[in-house]
Amino acid sequence: MEDKKQKNSFIGWCRRYISLLFVGLLALYVYVLFFNDNSYGHLRELHGEIKRLEREKKENRDTLNKYYELNRLLLSDKEELERVAREKYGMQRPGEDVYIIE
Repeated sequence: MEDKKQKNSFIGWCRRYISLLFVGLLALYVYVLFFNDNSYGHLRELHGEIKRLEREKKENRDTLNKYYELNRLLLSDKEELERVAREKYGMQRPGEDVYIIE
């Protein structure tokens, strides 16, 4: 008898304080938060990808600036051009012996 009374009081409390509208809104909130295309997990993945791409963009920009500087040096300094040609491409003057030490 006591158990039935507690059960009825609980059901009465639920009917009084938890409406169907509240349950529906809660279900909608859970759906949008976890199961939608724009869910929280998906947004976190996209945010991580954005951070990774920004780091990659910065690295590429630094590399590009390095090559711009090298290009500027090669166009303005003949000694630098000769140094790069000798080191990277193994070029030499006619009659010159080059010893490569590794």
